[in-house]
Amino acid sequence: MNNSINRTPVVGQYQWLRGAALLLLTVMTAVAAYAQGTVRIEGTITDEVTGKPVGCKIDVTNAEGKKILNLSSNDKDGTYLMVLNEPGTMKVTFRGHSVIRREATLEVPKTERFKEVKQDYRVRALYQGTQLVSVRGFERNSAVLSAQGRSAVTEISNLLRENGEMRVDITVVPDEDQVQAARAAAQAQYAKEMAAWNAAKKKLKKGQVAPPEPVAPAEVADPNGALAEERVRAMKEAFKDVKNGDLRITYTAGSLPASASVPAAAPVQQAATATVKGKKGGKGAAAKAAAPTAPVVQATSHSTLLVTIGKVKKLFD
Repeated sequence: MNNSINRTPVVGQYQWLRGAALLLLTVMTAVAAYAQGTVRIEGTITDEVTGKPVGCKIDVTNAEGKKILNLSSNDKDGTYLMVLNEPGTMKVTFRGHSVIRREATLEVPKTERFKEVKQDYRVRALYQGTQLVSVRGFERNSAVLSAQGRSAVTEISNLLRENGEMRVDITVVPDEDQVQAARAAAQAQYAKEMAAWNAAKKKLKKGQVAPPEPVAPAEVADPNGALAEERVRAMKEAFKDVKNGDLRITYTAGSLPASASVPAAAPVQQAATATVKGKKGGKGAAAKAAAPTAPVVQATSHSTLLVTIGKVKKLFD
């Protein structure tokens, strides 16, 4: 009977075990080299203007562009807490209906142990009525945007695109008191017609019928009313591509500042004639009454396009 058994030699078993141990050691060394401990990051989000705490949404994206964390800061005290197990430079995005979207960087340290990091951030909180734009937005007495106006439209369009819940109020303002000048022009024309009518009457021969007396001008409509409508239409066209713009943008026709008003026109004097004595006491030429002069329109520098933050709330609240 053959009792021999085919066994792996002891030396062979030792070599196999030794190789396995070396492989395990290599793996453990590699794991240890790339091991990352937990990093606890906390801080406070505050408004850069008032210093008050802000509640908002926070997105964290790694260097590869992958979103690895989403959280919110506390509405009452602005505090936040995030726990990360991945080192590197992270992009932190602050967003929401109550803040202007902003991005910042966060350096997560490499560590094999638990580590705490303190990191505060400042954002621009949204408060209803806060002014975003105040410029001379249009060409004089026109609905055509000026260079400043076009720049403002671009700025606000970008803000609205990046902040989907943001609302704005847009106000258009006239450049000057156009109705005063229009009234003065109408009165001047009336005075001219009266002067011609009086002159014509003096030349009438016996039996001739006098021409009809000129009619005093009616109240002149304020051109700024139509101008405001045109400017509002121009703004709506400029922001027509804003998503949900009909819900997020309001348009208002503002009034002319008192500093931009012009003085009232001089009172109309009809072209009644008066006689003046000549050098020898005879009747001289008829003296015509002076026609009113149009008021001098001063150049104004007030803003004609204003944009403020609208009601701060979620879009579909």
